[in-house]
Amino acid sequence: MVTALGRGTVLVADENQERAEDLKTRISTMGYSVSIQTDARGTLRRIRSRSVNAVVISASIGDMHMSGFLETLQKANLAAGVVIHGRTIGAEDAISWMKSGAVDILLSINDTQALQAAIQRAFSFSIRFVESSSVSETNTASPTSHLLYRSRVMSEVVRKARRVAPVKVTVLITGESGTGKDVLARQIHALSGRTGPYLALNCAAIPGTLLEDELFGHERGAYTGADLPREGKFEAASGGTLLLDEVGEIPLDLQVKLLRILEDNEVTRLGSNKSHLIDVRLIAATNTDLKSAVKKRTFREDLFYRLKVVEIHIPPLRSRRSDIPMLAMSFLREAADKHGLPLPFITPDALEHLVSFSWPGNVRQLRNLMESLLIISGSRITVEELPSEIAGASSGKTTVLQAELPVSLDELENLAIRKTLELTGGNRTRAADLLSIGRRTLQRKLKEM
Repeated sequence: MVTALGRGTVLVADENQERAEDLKTRISTMGYSVSIQTDARGTLRRIRSRSVNAVVISASIGDMHMSGFLETLQKANLAAGVVIHGRTIGAEDAISWMKSGAVDILLSINDTQALQAAIQRAFSFSIRFVESSSVSETNTASPTSHLLYRSRVMSEVVRKARRVAPVKVTVLITGESGTGKDVLARQIHALSGRTGPYLALNCAAIPGTLLEDELFGHERGAYTGADLPREGKFEAASGGTLLLDEVGEIPLDLQVKLLRILEDNEVTRLGSNKSHLIDVRLIAATNTDLKSAVKKRTFREDLFYRLKVVEIHIPPLRSRRSDIPMLAMSFLREAADKHGLPLPFITPDALEHLVSFSWPGNVRQLRNLMESLLIISGSRITVEELPSEIAGASSGKTTVLQAELPVSLDELENLAIRKTLELTGGNRTRAADLLSIGRRTLQRKLKEM
């Protein structure tokens, strides 16, 4: 749930000036900045200015055709979260508007709690809000090396990274596979002021017999086939930063040599007796529990403590769900640029399922999915395009017109009746009035449910 205080602007679009002023007063007390428009043209102009995060709009404002209004927002990528309200909204229109990108539809705006929840959903699913409230750390060394976040846990991660970046100490980055350990290491390098290169080596991807050569290099004739001298990663990264990813996979005999390099700042190539002074900032990363490895004697205790002068843990994506919308949009835009395809619109219900999913593969899984969805979905990404395991993910908070679509009109009608009775405290006469049906008709429909 998005916290309102201090976050963004709500536009109230309503042809009824008195009702608009009342809404402005009520929404302002929720902590939002609120402005008013009373005509369709002014509403679109304000949204196009990209200064609006959420829109609370009357279904009857001016001569606006609501489906065309929502379509305009999609085509222009003006994805402010839209909440539509109106006492006489029909089920068919409601379904159409939800499919066209409306975040929520309210049959009554008198329930302040329901109104606030709808506005918060609008902020949660607003691409504009996601981008404007994000914090982006960009590494010029790589166009894809950036951190996007707004969660508190990631704010703490970045705070640590900023503090440690200028200081030449070893850093141990821990976290599940796919959480972005390499991206964080790049950010530390970018913020360090070091002028040398950033190099990364996946220790799990190279057999132990070759890993030593990759790290330390060799002289000519060091072994059969070594026809030319070759510098290793430590020499190549001198003046810069070296990331040893999956450091827990380094064999014990190499761990001894690695510890010596860290202590002496010298490296000796294979087949040589001459040491080379190096100036390398070492960052290690792992998705395994190195403390357990120390107890099992598969990882040296002295090296473990030498590597974790500062430890930074990146939490899994399921623990920072508020980061998911902006990450999804960033990856989608990145893939669109890569393949030269137009940026599609993600429907609010599809975004809700992305946020609700547990993401065992973390950020890497989300990135790959968004590239796949870009290719297979066309101009719109809906729940139907999502993989079955994600389409089945839900927050469990189903409100009227937020059930997984498509649904039958009968199902939607039943949801509307139940929701309206909740809003009226069970008052059937008031509910029938809000639904624009007779009380007898309501009673009959309740018996049929």
